[in-house]
Amino acid sequence: MSELDSQNDLENKVLSVLEQGTASAAEWIAVLEEGRRAGRSAVFREWAAWAQEALAKKGNVEEGLDLLKWRAENTPIEQMTGKDWVKAADVVAGSNPHMLALIQEAGFGQRLAARECVRRFRLLHRMQAGVLCLHRTWGFGVVQKADSLYKKIEINFRGRPGHGLAMKAAAETLEILEREHVLARLHEDPEALQQLVSEAPAEVVKLALASFGPLTASALQEKLVQYGVVAAGDWKRFWDAARKILKADPMVEVPTKRNEPLRLLDRASGYDEAWYDRLANERSIKTILSRIREFLDGNPDVKAIAPVQRRILANRLSFVLLGATSRQPGLKWMGAMLAARLGLSAAECDWPAAVREFLQGNHIVELLRDLPARELKPSLDFLFAQDEAAARATLLQHLTHLNFTALQEGMEQLVQHGASEDTREIYARACAGRHVREEMLLWMLRHPEQCEAWDLPNPTQVAPMVVSELEQEYMGDRLKTQKLLREKFEEPTFLQAVFNGMTSGRQMDFFRQLNQSSAWSGLDRQTLQAKIIKLFPKLQVVITGNVESAPVASYGAVTSQRTYRERQEQLEKLINIDIPANSREIAVARSYGDLRENFEYKAAKEMQGVLMARRADLEVMLSSVRPSDFSETPVGVAGVGSSVLLAYPDAREERFHILGEWDQVPEKNIISSSTRLARAVAGRKIGEKVLLPTEEGGEVEAELKAVEPLPDDIKEWVKAP
Repeated sequence: MSELDSQNDLENKVLSVLEQGTASAAEWIAVLEEGRRAGRSAVFREWAAWAQEALAKKGNVEEGLDLLKWRAENTPIEQMTGKDWVKAADVVAGSNPHMLALIQEAGFGQRLAARECVRRFRLLHRMQAGVLCLHRTWGFGVVQKADSLYKKIEINFRGRPGHGLAMKAAAETLEILEREHVLARLHEDPEALQQLVSEAPAEVVKLALASFGPLTASALQEKLVQYGVVAAGDWKRFWDAARKILKADPMVEVPTKRNEPLRLLDRASGYDEAWYDRLANERSIKTILSRIREFLDGNPDVKAIAPVQRRILANRLSFVLLGATSRQPGLKWMGAMLAARLGLSAAECDWPAAVREFLQGNHIVELLRDLPARELKPSLDFLFAQDEAAARATLLQHLTHLNFTALQEGMEQLVQHGASEDTREIYARACAGRHVREEMLLWMLRHPEQCEAWDLPNPTQVAPMVVSELEQEYMGDRLKTQKLLREKFEEPTFLQAVFNGMTSGRQMDFFRQLNQSSAWSGLDRQTLQAKIIKLFPKLQVVITGNVESAPVASYGAVTSQRTYRERQEQLEKLINIDIPANSREIAVARSYGDLRENFEYKAAKEMQGVLMARRADLEVMLSSVRPSDFSETPVGVAGVGSSVLLAYPDAREERFHILGEWDQVPEKNIISSSTRLARAVAGRKIGEKVLLPTEEGGEVEAELKAVEPLPDDIKEWVKAP
């Protein structure tokens, strides 16, 4: 048959299916697949549109979605724009207002791959009452209702019944569970599943692998225990029994290393033609990466790979590089590394472009956050091997935004590649501006020798910054880092270094600050107190309460008990009222959806910065100035805690009461010890002449006629209200 006859025959098939009017999605896909393979790209889009319209007339939404999914996976990118995909989705939705509302929530017309939009569209369409689902954070749930008017889905999660989730967030974070999923079986027939746990543990493991995909032994334990499939106390017995059976099962791969995953096999393993055929048809990015990595870990001679097999490997890795979404940077990176290990050229698989992409913008931050800890070192080694200068510059630029695990590895790489001085400057600037994230603080606490060599702040100077970070409300990885930071802070050696660098008064102030801090409560606070008092027994007076009534010496930076308490109350209000209220505002604003266009979220985050800056300022003030009742006043000379009488040449006299740093009440003639007038008379005796500043900016000579103790009304004012 000639090529023209073949084309005519194919067109006749399309027209025949179209005329039927009852053709299923499978029939349409079969004929469209034949056209795609025949290279009929000129009419492929038109035929696909006919098919979509024909299925829409049948009113079968599921079949329409099946076809739309196939089109998203097989239509060349240049053939369909974002607007074209919106129109195609409109055809599937028809006149159904609920379906039409889902199109925008699924991401059509936005900067998302068509296949991802279709996936979200299908998921939102299936979000009906009774559907079982799994959320990344909240776990297993049962859908109660989907409200397309308010763009919300109500779901009963364990411990969070009636939880409202924005449709955009649901489309991104939810997974629908089929009836054979292990959590679905646990929900519908828990007794039957528990019987299986007792009698056939290996089958439960296989069910979990079929549900969640490949899992390491520890990840398998975490999931089965977390969701209540296996009791924590029964895990060892359960796993020992299951593993013995699984090792003899040819359809299950049980690795020898604990950090490698168990997985179900389609057939017995082996890198034969069947293995390559399965790989060529595999569309799961994670599975592709896992299989090629296993292949390479077997130390094959990559130069001996046959051309046909090499093309399959290159094709699948190209699929990974193109298919990994912006929320899966780790998968894209692993694809690039595997392509490099295979020695593929840019023409075969453009992995160098992926490497260059991660050296631009802030992509390196998302990548290092997404990679497992064990992959960080080889990944950074690979990055520096490709372009050392660019890798060094990128890491330095984003160093202050890395999570702790990535920061540790990044620091080692930077020092190793000659960027020690640049790294030191980044830390020094952050410390000087008190903008040190908890990740950087934890690194500093764990590397005191390096901090000393770099002339970074000592433990005494760092401690208030650590306390400030410990008082923040974090989640996820940052919460884990916060716990590690608290543990390091509470180590006796660090506490010893912190308090040794303080004066006696400063020690009491900082100990008092720790006792009032929201970072510790209950037994944790008592444990911290006991550790510190064991090292510095004299601080016991802060706990017993005697310190408040004890007179405070007037040397050094002091202020009245009144103004000191006023700033303490300001700090307490920030910690206990303003900052928690702001955190709640942020949480509420975050639930509204897309943070990039969320005004409420941006405003709340800006206010958070203002509150945190004010809190830091107050903490510095309270740690550098001590309260005093000025009972220990100088005798015979003017100074802090004394009243002075000044006589001017024009026979005018003025009396001033010199108090502390923050005391300034003109109507009571109270002046701060930091004013020019107070500094001018400090240490002078009765009868001495002193030059005093005038309001006009000049100076006038006056005589110090009297130096007296503070009068009773000023002493009463000094006391905290």
